[in-house]
Amino acid sequence: MVRINAIFPEDMLQKLDDIAKDKKKSRSMLLREAIEKLIEEHQRQLEKNRRKTLIKHAIDVQDRLRRKSCKWDGVSEIRKWREMVK
Repeated sequence: MVRINAIFPEDMLQKLDDIAKDKKKSRSMLLREAIEKLIEEHQRQLEKNRRKTLIKHAIDVQDRLRRKSCKWDGVSEIRKWREMVK
């Protein structure tokens, strides 16, 4: 592990110490847990943004195909093929 120095307001540090005492954990352990949660949340947000980008791209592709196909009606086409199979 690596040691770092950080500056905190005194009231924040006191609250952290109170929580550490209640949970019977060290200040360092609580800070590590908080940082792990921050990293996990950041990674979830990145993944969510990536999925949004992919969905937006898929919608854009569908919109371009829809414009290209003009008045072609996919539902009618499927119904026509179903009737032919019966």
